[in-house]
Amino acid sequence: MSFWLHTKSHIAQKLTEVTGITVTPEDLVLPPRPELGDLAFGCFKAAKAMGKNPAEAAKTIAAAFAADDELIAGMTAEGPFVNITLHAGAFIEQFVQDVEKSGASVGSSDAGKGQTVMLEYAQPNTHKEMHVGHLRNLVLGCSLVKLLRNAGWKVIPTSYHGDVGAHVAKCLWILVKGSRKQAASSGATGSVMGLSDEEVDALLAAIPKDRRTGRYLGEMYSASTRAMEELPGSAEEVSAILRALEAHDPVWTKLWLETRAWALEEFSQLFQELGIEIDRQYLESEVVEKGQSMVDDLLKQGIAKQSQGAIVVDLEEKKLGVFLIRKSDGTSLYATKDIPLAFLKQQEYPTLTRSILLVDSRQSLYFRQLFETLKLMHYSVPTEHVGYEFVTLKTGAMSSREGNVVAYQNFRDEVLKKTQAETIQRHADWDQAQTKRAAWALAMAGVKFGMLRQDPEKIFTFDVDQALSFEGDTGPYVQYAAVRLGSILKKGAGTAFATARAEGDEGQGSRRDEAPSASLGAGLPRPDQDEERPVEPAEKALALLAAQYGDVCKRAAQELHPGLVAQWCVDMAQSINAFYRDVKVLEGTPAEQQARLRFVAAVRCVLVQGLDVLGIPVPEEM
Repeated sequence: MSFWLHTKSHIAQKLTEVTGITVTPEDLVLPPRPELGDLAFGCFKAAKAMGKNPAEAAKTIAAAFAADDELIAGMTAEGPFVNITLHAGAFIEQFVQDVEKSGASVGSSDAGKGQTVMLEYAQPNTHKEMHVGHLRNLVLGCSLVKLLRNAGWKVIPTSYHGDVGAHVAKCLWILVKGSRKQAASSGATGSVMGLSDEEVDALLAAIPKDRRTGRYLGEMYSASTRAMEELPGSAEEVSAILRALEAHDPVWTKLWLETRAWALEEFSQLFQELGIEIDRQYLESEVVEKGQSMVDDLLKQGIAKQSQGAIVVDLEEKKLGVFLIRKSDGTSLYATKDIPLAFLKQQEYPTLTRSILLVDSRQSLYFRQLFETLKLMHYSVPTEHVGYEFVTLKTGAMSSREGNVVAYQNFRDEVLKKTQAETIQRHADWDQAQTKRAAWALAMAGVKFGMLRQDPEKIFTFDVDQALSFEGDTGPYVQYAAVRLGSILKKGAGTAFATARAEGDEGQGSRRDEAPSASLGAGLPRPDQDEERPVEPAEKALALLAAQYGDVCKRAAQELHPGLVAQWCVDMAQSINAFYRDVKVLEGTPAEQQARLRFVAAVRCVLVQGLDVLGIPVPEEM
């Protein structure tokens, strides 16, 4: 149990004793203004049980409070509410002890204990380049994995890549078309059919190693779209290639497998640099044949029917229209493959208690149709679609087909160029390695935080300059707050606190840019509980906000909404800046300095963990 929940549970028990009704931690809320108190209790339900109006009940409850409580300094009535004020020194000390004990697990819960959830995200197609439009999915998915694990779930992160279909056929078509054009002395291209094994080897050998990438294949895909508009008969050739691939033609399959490997290898590299963790990589080609046989079974069972040559599932009774599961020419659709994919996941992970698909909101109707069809097939794993709207840049919307996408690598390099320039300007004396580490951390904060703090259900335009600003609701602003706390701890070097912290970190083998270890503050004498040290309002306000981290994480996991943690981080950064301004940590008696240094370390630990849940590192300096 987090300290904040423990505090609310303690107060709820006191209120239960006074009112005679069961009061739960959820009945306690934050007052509208901090000067009213630290927590508030609405007396509406209690008033009914007490036979009084809410305002009278509030006065009775406040008057009945015993003033010798270890945490509660007082209760006052304000209309129908009882406002509760906490003992600042005792609250802060217990918060610090909770963080010191919990370490990197601070804010975790057991809400999902004993349950397994699969989260499918990271779904760029092969034979296309990964672009900025994919980033929102990747960043959201990465954070959701961390949030769910933090809430006690066993999480299986998976990816699903479209490695078959028309886009693949178009890409291979233009590759062969271009190769034959170069080989033909007359410049005539002719048909792409009749491809030989030797021709495939020559085609592949002619492509330099540094071009064997998803980016190059994406360029070819865009080029194919333009070429098909100009060349008669091209659509028929692409369809022939698609049929050859589905028939496992050995020559076309060889070309497909080799080029697919380029894309998958690039995805793996880019996922790694973004902190994307994937336990199982699914491919459409794994399920396409099974999908066709399952469609045949649905026809036999009467669940599906023919309609103008296509195969559909009639969901009109569910007000979901007609679900197309096979095209009239016999080729597969997304649905043809998503149906067997669901059963394959269940087969490979029989302990699944939940399955989440993170796909953009434009597919909402499709997934409602898919889930309803799976129910008709007695699929038993509760499955849900988490949607999000797409992201644009100032240059406008993007399309792989039109060839106006902004490649992820280009976008990344542009962001890094800006953060490196900013870092060099601030720290001209740093070496290249220091600059590189700080610039990368700053870039990740700008990009990830800029996407996560937005409402996922709304389209938004990503502004690079705004996202990288050290002012406003940005990742670098929050990072800088954590760095400021670290600078206070460095200034406290030579104190008993610093010595004990260093010994604890050495024993735990802690690494740079991580939260302080669980041994933070180990070996330090605790303040005398009979002595209430002076506490500034900014210090208490920061402690109250920091203590709520576990509740925020739990709610974010329940709602699958990392933006709640992002907003908490912004609020924390603002509160830290007020603390930095108002509280002189290294002034006062040695005991006071020690207590405040322990508090600073605890707050930094919690904030670093909050940023980690969002996939954002914290540098030592900025």
